[in-house]
Amino acid sequence: MLLWAAVAFSFTSSAFCRAEHTAEQLEFFEQKIRPLLVENCYTCHSADTNAQGGLRVDDRNGLIAGGNRAAAVVPGKPEESLLLRAVSYADKRLQMPPGEQLSPEQIADLTQWIADGAAWPSEQAAIDVSAPNAEYDRLRREHWAWQPLQSVEPPTAEPESWPRDAVDHFVLAKLNAENLQPVADADRLTLIRRVTFDLTGLPPTLAEVDAFLADQSPDAYEQVVDRLLASPAFGERWGRHWLDVARYGESTGSSRNVPLPHAWRYRDYVIDSFNADKPYDQFICEQIAGDLMPAASEEQRREQLIATGFLALGVKDVNQRFKVRFIMDNVDEQIDTVSRSVLALTASCARCHDHKFDPIPARDYYALAGIFRSSELCAGVRNKMGGGGLDYYDPQALLRLGGEVKAPPAAKVAKAKARLEEAQAAWEAIRGTPEGLSRGPNGRPKQRAFRVKFDEAQQAYLELSDPSLQGQAAVGVRDAKEVGDTEYRIRGEAELLGPVVPRGFPALVQIPNAPAIPAEQSGRLELAQWLTSRDNPLTSRVIVNRVWRHLFGRGIVSSVDNFGTTGDVPTHPELLDHLAASFVDEGWSIKRLVRRLVLTRTYQLDSTTVPSNVAVDPANHWNWRHTPRRLDAEELRDATLAAAGKLIASRPEGSPVTELRVMELQNNSRLARNIEEAANESQHRSVYLPLVRSLTPTSLQVFDFAEQGMVSGNRDVTTVATQCLYLLNDPFIRRQSLNLSQQLLEGEALDDAARVNQAYRKILGRNATADEATRAAEYLREFEEAVAANGGIERQLVSTPSRGAGSAAAPLNDALATTGASTPKVAEEPPPDPDQIVYSDAPVKAESLGPISPRTAAWMTFCQALFGSVECRYLK
Repeated sequence: MLLWAAVAFSFTSSAFCRAEHTAEQLEFFEQKIRPLLVENCYTCHSADTNAQGGLRVDDRNGLIAGGNRAAAVVPGKPEESLLLRAVSYADKRLQMPPGEQLSPEQIADLTQWIADGAAWPSEQAAIDVSAPNAEYDRLRREHWAWQPLQSVEPPTAEPESWPRDAVDHFVLAKLNAENLQPVADADRLTLIRRVTFDLTGLPPTLAEVDAFLADQSPDAYEQVVDRLLASPAFGERWGRHWLDVARYGESTGSSRNVPLPHAWRYRDYVIDSFNADKPYDQFICEQIAGDLMPAASEEQRREQLIATGFLALGVKDVNQRFKVRFIMDNVDEQIDTVSRSVLALTASCARCHDHKFDPIPARDYYALAGIFRSSELCAGVRNKMGGGGLDYYDPQALLRLGGEVKAPPAAKVAKAKARLEEAQAAWEAIRGTPEGLSRGPNGRPKQRAFRVKFDEAQQAYLELSDPSLQGQAAVGVRDAKEVGDTEYRIRGEAELLGPVVPRGFPALVQIPNAPAIPAEQSGRLELAQWLTSRDNPLTSRVIVNRVWRHLFGRGIVSSVDNFGTTGDVPTHPELLDHLAASFVDEGWSIKRLVRRLVLTRTYQLDSTTVPSNVAVDPANHWNWRHTPRRLDAEELRDATLAAAGKLIASRPEGSPVTELRVMELQNNSRLARNIEEAANESQHRSVYLPLVRSLTPTSLQVFDFAEQGMVSGNRDVTTVATQCLYLLNDPFIRRQSLNLSQQLLEGEALDDAARVNQAYRKILGRNATADEATRAAEYLREFEEAVAANGGIERQLVSTPSRGAGSAAAPLNDALATTGASTPKVAEEPPPDPDQIVYSDAPVKAESLGPISPRTAAWMTFCQALFGSVECRYLK
């Protein structure tokens, strides 16, 4: 809660205003200036009505910050104030208020007001952002998460022969204390399937299984683990875990969903970092401040710039009318992401008031806000209320990665610019006028054609001048042109400014010799160093807990994103500290940590249940067995492709989203439908599927894919009807069932019994039992006879929209979806209007697989039944 004291400050005591205004100046404002603004400006430029051009005139800071153009008022400098230029009609393109110019007396009053410092009465409040809080002091001393790492010796436990690692000593000691007995070790077939999925997200191949079962050497399992850690699939699997935490997405989401065509570079950076076993402290530093870190080569510089995409990929409300709100909302999102992902703290709760549960005062929040406020968000987008076309695109707000840039001919650029200025002038002249709003022969407003022409001219000019098209670009952050501390925001409202708070770090963890923030830089580099200090117990505890959660099904602290007082407490606190300290001492290596954990006896336990243990610990908190888990969405899709022999293991170049323009992407548009089709037709690993927010591929969405708008260390695991319907009806499952059945039937050296067993091994990872083989043979025979008796079968996969409306054959960046141009004529039918087509309701086409023999149809349904089985979805 806020701590109120007798220290007064003004809501307008901002960096823009430090001088005190006289009573005469304030009276002049109330008598002359406020009525003038209310009568002539509030209708279009106030918070309660409208904010054309992103400008507010009902707030002094809004006038000084300005809108989309520049500062409207520069106190003491009338000649630099855009407001005076607008009201004097000195610029033909900027004349305010429109239609009737202010009188010379009114303009003179505005000039005097600005020259005298733009006096504005302040609202008074009383607050002390530095007052002590006894409850906070107690929590800092007592709550387990904020205490230094403890050096703990592994305890002894019985039987002494059971542990294989110090980790097992901690686990066994807890089992002894709870009178629980661990189950037996898992069999070798279960073990190789478990560790292969956990480390790579893929099933082991039949050859890998056979080789492991035949290898009776003492280090056979250890060799398998080392092989999996060295596989490129490891980075794809464990990189995806971090992408969940990094709320990775390829669009802005929110009210206007705008693509981020360069986001995929961050995805690839994460995967490569895990494969290279980049030290975790370096990994974090690069994502917070890669642009400020030294680089030994151009390649390293590019990599570090791309890494800062971590701060740029969050949800953004580009339809926000006020720039200052857009900026502060993005700052809040960055604070939330960094604090939850690295520290497992809910620091953004302190935006409006002191944190109600954890010792994070609003002062600490705004100390962090100053760091991110001093950093420029480079996501290639900007805010604009009610924008259209490319209005949300800001090519200057991207990070340049270098590369060869060939300047286009100057004459060509000049011609494109002139065409753009002409089209823009025509559009602005007719926009909103009676003529523009009147209906043409096609029933649409006449001004639409002018907007289309403007969009086309803008795109043509960008293709010549856009730096992201002339060279490689990435999303990320860089230090802002203006660096400095920021103000406390009353109730979290961006415009209500309180005292300035020095930049700094959360006080709940005290780091000896913490780096000082230089006045000329944002402080992100120092924040990164503070986060990854050996003396910061949270960073190492949090990542170790995340790794444990992915290998054992539940974190030592179950609330992996919240180590605060409202989160869970660790089941094995000494083990957590032991692992965290070892992790730091051994070079912050994720691979080394994973290797150690999967080689423990605890990890290699069977998943069978023991009634007496279940009665004491039904949730398996104490790890007396290995907890079975459902495969996640990516594993299910990738395993299906692998079983059908269709998985493409190589990495695709870029993403289908790369081809999209940075303009609003509607869910019922042709572009959205084509993105969906690109995902459906892809045979690459699921981590490479396009991830436009609100357009999650069906194969991922139905099985509880990560929430792309927030840090997600724990995915939900649900069992709902749509999952069964997907496995029964989705074209992807049916297509892969057909592919596998055809492969089985092409194996001429196999008889049907061997084919059944092969299907079990490919899909379920084990041999079929004698009873299962008998039942399968009977089913296949009866199904084939029934189909033959009915004259055969022709299979179809209902999937894509018909070619006339949102066809998958249309290019992803089809100009028709954005410019309104006509489609090629089919016969004599008039072309459809792309803006009037609702593609989500468009006719679907039946993708025919052609005539299928009764034998093939039988095997196809048999394979689909195995894909839909519970055993296929769960890992023991």
